[in-house]
Amino acid sequence: MTMKAGKVSSWDAVKQAHTLDGDASRLKAYYEEWADKYDDDVRNEQYSGPAYIADLLKRLPINDDVAVDPENPEINILDAGCGTGLVGKELADLGYRRIDGFDISQEMADKAKEKGVYRSLRGNVDLTKRMKDYPDDQYDVTVSCGVFTLGHVPPQSLLELVRVTKKNGLIFISTRNSYCERSNFESFCQKLQEEETVKLVHYVPDGPYIEEEGAQYWVFMVA
Repeated sequence: MTMKAGKVSSWDAVKQAHTLDGDASRLKAYYEEWADKYDDDVRNEQYSGPAYIADLLKRLPINDDVAVDPENPEINILDAGCGTGLVGKELADLGYRRIDGFDISQEMADKAKEKGVYRSLRGNVDLTKRMKDYPDDQYDVTVSCGVFTLGHVPPQSLLELVRVTKKNGLIFISTRNSYCERSNFESFCQKLQEEETVKLVHYVPDGPYIEEEGAQYWVFMVA
């Protein structure tokens, strides 16, 4: 499926992205073509997820069980599935300075680089596989916004985010409501909690995301 740049509305571009069935090659090709128009298209659809999830980190109550101080601008943050860098820009505006990012599309990562807020960026990174360039226990905080959504990655990809996040570090995830309704994300997360892989420390059942639909926001601590 191609976008036929210039002929697809903002709404259609967002909607088509959710029909890709998680196929990595199709996702990569789609976002490579969409990169130039992405920011304008999601702005037209009132995409507020990046600002919301960044603010969620900044205002998270400090808990003795959590080793991360959200007031510390030097914490190491991974923006997983960074796209054109909308989340990174929001994090930088809040004062965070050590932000790395990756995306499945090199073109999207190149657009993110233009925002000038990332310490390092990688394209061609598939979250559905082990990410060889990212060692275990590397980040204080991992953020993934707009990735756990229809047509993109399965709930099992959360395990890669757990792997690269430090013990007692935090993982922030947005899940569109429709994704939770049509996937086993909630039951998978419950299983991880029962296995004491993660602990749910904060949950927003229906937060702002995009004009069409809200999202659930999850904050996990790596056990």
